[in-house]
Amino acid sequence: MALAINWTEHDGLSPREQYDQAGQIIDEAKAAASRRRARIAHDLFQKRGAEQAASILGITDKRVYQLAARYRSVQDEVYDNIPGRQISSYGLLDEVTEQYGISEREAHEAIHAALEQLIDIGGEGQVVIARRAARPELLKSNPQDLDIRYWLIVRTESVDEIREALAAQYAPE
Repeated sequence: MALAINWTEHDGLSPREQYDQAGQIIDEAKAAASRRRARIAHDLFQKRGAEQAASILGITDKRVYQLAARYRSVQDEVYDNIPGRQISSYGLLDEVTEQYGISEREAHEAIHAALEQLIDIGGEGQVVIARRAARPELLKSNPQDLDIRYWLIVRTESVDEIREALAAQYAPE
């Protein structure tokens, strides 16, 4: 993320507007730095575990857990892809169907095609940071042998790349 400030435009504002806008710039920078720190803690936790991550970062392992959880909580979720099975609704799916006027099935398959390309390029760990069972109770007891479906927690950057790929694919000519 790059923070670009147009000071020439800023200087054209009234003193009060300059003051308020400078405050907004500070808030945006702090929020971006906070998100970045959470990602660093999360990724280090994934690679090394909480204890080593805490030692490397100079924080407690409890703080590592908090930062990692906060990072995961703000990432997008995409429902897994088992062809022919029901699709649960999710934000990106709704966005794509609405924006391009395509069916849920077509949108879901297009999202997963782009997702698979990203995984092929960067590796699954760089794209999908976690999986969450859609019905966690089936992990404990599944007497009817039902398929266990998952929500894939996908990095925001990857979801943005998926959006760009779909925009190129479905853009009006």
